[in-house]
Amino acid sequence: MGLLLKIALFGVALYGVWKTFRYWKGMFDRFTGRPEVPPQRPPAPQPGPPPVAPPARKVVVEDTVQCAGCGAYISTAAEKCGHCGRPRP
Repeated sequence: MGLLLKIALFGVALYGVWKTFRYWKGMFDRFTGRPEVPPQRPPAPQPGPPPVAPPARKVVVEDTVQCAGCGAYISTAAEKCGHCGRPRP
């Protein structure tokens, strides 16, 4: 026989021996109670620090009065209405 054929047959024989060994080893482990180890997932990445919120704006509240001409609300600091031009009451 040729050398390549001998190498191929030897490889097939080794593969068969290896598969048979793994089969019987698995049967032995199953009956003796050795637990099968399930594949483990990598741990989830740890969350980083929470994002920093921008500083809140300071709310400015002004006193307003209603314009007698158009009914719009204008600031008490304004001298006349921005809509109709009437002076503040």
